[in-house]
Amino acid sequence: MIKPQVKIEMVVMEDPTFEAGETRIARIVLTNLAAQQFTYLFELYLDVTKAATSGVWQVVIEPNASVTVGVYVVMPLAAGTYEVFVDVWHETTLLAHYKATEDITIAITPAVLVESITWS
Repeated sequence: MIKPQVKIEMVVMEDPTFEAGETRIARIVLTNLAAQQFTYLFELYLDVTKAATSGVWQVVIEPNASVTVGVYVVMPLAAGTYEVFVDVWHETTLLAHYKATEDITIAITPAVLVESITWS
């Protein structure tokens, strides 16, 4: 019996500083190390508390092949630095728990809107 095996090669981030509440795309390279095709489930999340998550996604990977997947993540509303994790499962078995080498920073930029000026 061939067992599913997966390798997470990288989480690609163009700039690790994001604005609170904005939606960004993370790109993850997954490699199926097994000699047959498998369906994997994966989730990218920020901080162990899952301050933000991509939700759980599914991908089918051919034997000994790699795929790059892009997932949307809405950044947390709280400013701070967050660790980035990816978990990968086959069915109900956790195969990989990956911590990215780079944390992300959530910033809140001051903004003001002047709508009108009235005189009396």
